Amino acid sequence: MSTIILAAIILGGVVYITYLRFFKKNHSGGCHDCEVVGCPLVDQAKMMQRNNTKKAE
Repeated sequence: MSTIILAAIILGGVVYITYLRFFKKNHSGGCHDCEVVGCPLVDQAKMMQRNNTKKAE
């Protein structure tokens, strides 16, 4: 019986995290959050934008 309860709790947690991470609309996930922390992908995109604006001038 305890195995079934434990499996239900684990499965519920996995489903809840999957829902929050991938399916919930209007959440703040994604690479925009790591812009504050310093995501290398965001930093590279910013550098490319700066280089493009410098070349255009």
